[in-house]
Amino acid sequence: MKFKKIIRALIGAVVLLSMAGCGNKGTEELVSKDNPAAGEAKGAEAGQESGGEETSGEKLKLTFLRAGTDAEKKAFWDKVIADFETANPDIKIEYQECSYGDDFETKLNTGFASGTAPDVIDFTLASMGVRVPLGQYAALDEFTADWDGTNDYMESALNLGKIGGKLYGIATQPDVRLLIYNKELFEQAGLDPNSPPTNWDELLEYHKKLVKKDGDNVVQTGLGVPSSGSTQQHYLTIFALANGEKNLVDEDNNTVLCNSEKAVEAAEFLKKLEDEGTIPWDSSSSDNNPFASGLAAMTYANTTDFANWNNGALAGKIAMASPLKKEKQATFCGMGFMFMSSETPYKEEAWRFIEYASSADVAWTRYEMMGVPPVRESLKERYIAENPENNSVIYESVACGVGSPKVAYSNAVFNAVNDAMERIAYGVEDPKTALDKAAQEIQKEIDNQ
Repeated sequence: MKFKKIIRALIGAVVLLSMAGCGNKGTEELVSKDNPAAGEAKGAEAGQESGGEETSGEKLKLTFLRAGTDAEKKAFWDKVIADFETANPDIKIEYQECSYGDDFETKLNTGFASGTAPDVIDFTLASMGVRVPLGQYAALDEFTADWDGTNDYMESALNLGKIGGKLYGIATQPDVRLLIYNKELFEQAGLDPNSPPTNWDELLEYHKKLVKKDGDNVVQTGLGVPSSGSTQQHYLTIFALANGEKNLVDEDNNTVLCNSEKAVEAAEFLKKLEDEGTIPWDSSSSDNNPFASGLAAMTYANTTDFANWNNGALAGKIAMASPLKKEKQATFCGMGFMFMSSETPYKEEAWRFIEYASSADVAWTRYEMMGVPPVRESLKERYIAENPENNSVIYESVACGVGSPKVAYSNAVFNAVNDAMERIAYGVEDPKTALDKAAQEIQKEIDNQ
């Protein structure tokens, strides 16, 4: 590993970046695209200035930093913090927030470099691959050994917070990719709107029946497969997982898997769908998805997208389908986590806040206020009962969901695979050639770690 060399080179960058406050770029990138590890060096003199600090009287102050600036989540956290402080009068929570992307990374990097890192951090799975090796996130196993949440959390959600068998993040907010379909278009094509496809063969069959052309021009497609954009790698991940592959990369031994036989088969299947007839679109934004305008009968999207579409022109016309199966049933599932800074001098108090914020009661409040699916087994029946048709599918999808590889070079994986999938979509290269090139690019990043 060359972290020391990297750190020395990046301390200067952190100093320059420290003057940049939390902006409002609004990007949903989970890690800085150009320099994900920039400035992630620890300050040499953290001491009592790091995060939590003693305040006047008997209260202890903990700093809590959340990724995102949306008002809905701010209202939720205001309530959680107020309730926690009422139940824990000896602790004061200083709330901070910052937009996703480079702004958040800069703020967090600057904090760790200067010894003023927040005590508790609400961030994403993607950050773990960079920050755990740098020792910035504390392992939580000493706190969870006798924690009742360990047995109550969905196994998939709990495992997503682990690296090397140690637990670093407590899951709070799943970002699962669901197969969503238009029942009205199904009926028009003579398909049963209550029987969506369950496997690859059925998906291809449905896709062919749903494609409409005006001459050579495709005016309606079956499954909307993106031809470009930043989330094409999610599509390859979904189908590679269903085909029995572990992920795009094996994070346990840094083995590239995006060009494995199973992954190439997945890309070939996606290309087969595209060749039957698709409408080109950029997956960087859900607004570009032809499904949103009724031009695609099926797509992959998250619960937020579904809620937005179901309140618009597609209201009452769309539904969710269980994850497709080939070798196994699987889909992509990102996750938001609560992390503890390794530099906080108040680990017991920080854990008290994390434990409260991830409790079953708070998980249900998060669902009521923001529609976030709870990842606690004790809430499963209650959650499904709220909307049996859709919520059962969501829960099923989270249960078999797999997240992005937790590696420091995750951006290199995403960029290489996205570029490869675009070349495949436009017929520039065949799947094997394109994914072999992507694998070579990723391997270079691995070799430079």
